[in-house]
Amino acid sequence: MPKLSDTMEEGTVLKWLKADGEAVAKGEPLVEIETDKATMTVDAPESGTLRIIAAEGDVRDVGAPIAAIGDAGATGVIEVPDAPTQEIEAVTQAAAEAAEPGARQGAGPAPQETQDEAQGIPTAEDGTASSIAAAFTPADVGATSPQVAASPLARTIAARAGLDLATIRGTGPGGRIVKADVEAAIAGAPGVAPAAASPAPSAVPSPAMPVAAPAPPPPPSAVPLEAWPAGRRTPLTRLQRTISTRMDQANAIPDFTLERDVDTTALAAARADLRVALPEQNRPSVNDFVIRAVAMAARERPDMVSRLEGQEFVVPDGVDVGVAVSVPGGLIVPVIRDADSKGVPAIAAEVRNLAGRGRAGELRPDELEGSVITVTNLGMFGIDRFHAVINPGEAAILAVGRAVPKPVVVDGHVVVRDVMTLSLSVDHRVAYGAEAATFLGRVAELLEHPAALLV
Repeated sequence: MPKLSDTMEEGTVLKWLKADGEAVAKGEPLVEIETDKATMTVDAPESGTLRIIAAEGDVRDVGAPIAAIGDAGATGVIEVPDAPTQEIEAVTQAAAEAAEPGARQGAGPAPQETQDEAQGIPTAEDGTASSIAAAFTPADVGATSPQVAASPLARTIAARAGLDLATIRGTGPGGRIVKADVEAAIAGAPGVAPAAASPAPSAVPSPAMPVAAPAPPPPPSAVPLEAWPAGRRTPLTRLQRTISTRMDQANAIPDFTLERDVDTTALAAARADLRVALPEQNRPSVNDFVIRAVAMAARERPDMVSRLEGQEFVVPDGVDVGVAVSVPGGLIVPVIRDADSKGVPAIAAEVRNLAGRGRAGELRPDELEGSVITVTNLGMFGIDRFHAVINPGEAAILAVGRAVPKPVVVDGHVVVRDVMTLSLSVDHRVAYGAEAATFLGRVAELLEHPAALLV
């Protein structure tokens, strides 16, 4: 199991792109791995014959063997950096013993704990792959529980609705269960197979942090009430476990929150003009303007986005802004790189792209890492104001409420203006009240004069 992100500790084998016993070429797409952040396709590191160790749906720690590659004349192994030597030797010894004549006669499948406990990679000292092939045969793979082929998004929606994937008939390639199949099952439409006794699938893709997102998740009414019986227990998905861990870390941050109302009347007019002038994919939302304003303010005040490392403040290389995006069963935070150097239309297109691929489970881990501040918006849900949780590793998070018409005093006269509340939560170890107030004031000033955001 390769380490595909800095925070990855284990991964789920989602789908083998090659069959057991099939020849593979170096660099050829081999397997889809689900991490705590995203779903990644891993290429074959060597050429040879594939021997699958971990079945689809199996969860393995980083460094644990998931497959071996080799043939009768040479040995190629899926390498794991820094695998403990004694564990590699243990697996090698198991392979050698299994290769002895009669070692498997009448013995049946090998105990599963041999694979689960070994964290290294099977190797052969004599330069052949015969011992590997003998030690990790389809019989071993069959010892694991049966798995259901399904897309990451389908697994997420099914887990949230409490559905057993084994009861759903897949209409995707090779019978794979896709999003539409799960939605049809939830709605009670055709496509549900007879129930089978099978453990519920574990986990979903990728991690992240805080709250909110550009588009709402499926409404609770879409899930039948009978799917939520009293006393029901539902295991956390991989994403939910990641969020839970991050929340524990966030709880240790001594934070404070400042609020400020912003007149967005001019911003609404600017958006209306851009909707006429720009193609649909570049038409910005209010949130896209906020991202740009936060990035510009952060460029002027790098102290507000510095991170605390031991007894030092570290100024980031660039202004990378995270955007909280809702996904079924949780949320993720894709990152807009160098947002201070991008125009509002470019930010709008990038946010749409990242959000769409994030909900489909297609983001790379590097697209979910490295943000220095996060913007989270619940205005589309009718929320006026809220306090968000700081993403560990960042110094602040900006929570955005909805814009609503309110009476305000302008030049001594009461007029109706569009007003939106911004709530800035700050790590008190990194910044103090005056600095945070100045930063939030600059964000408000830029939003109230949107022409400055379009240069």
